[in-house]
Amino acid sequence: MQIERRKIPRFSTSIPVELRFPSGDKKEGWGRILNLSPEGLMLETRFPMKVAGVVYVSFFLRDGAQFDNLRTRIIRVSYEDGYYIAGIAFDDVVDQETLRDVIAALAYEGGFHLA
Repeated sequence: MQIERRKIPRFSTSIPVELRFPSGDKKEGWGRILNLSPEGLMLETRFPMKVAGVVYVSFFLRDGAQFDNLRTRIIRVSYEDGYYIAGIAFDDVVDQETLRDVIAALAYEGGFHLA
């Protein structure tokens, strides 16, 4: 049995995300958000990711909410079938109330369940 360690549930989704890397050879890239919460997200990308690295993320939600250049920290990374799967925590102060409301609305609207 797996023990849930997250404090806040995440919404399973598929949202394109723009990535900016402040260090390394690659400066910009794209990925896909697999799940999202007010504290962080899980993303899939072909760009190399390293634990403790910093990446800036930008994405739009269905209701038009826009999040630009949020500073994040990479908490964990795995590599599967040519993709890096990264657990990322928001460093910047994210409007958590707005993000929580948007996630709840998307979940309700799409008939999805919080993960």
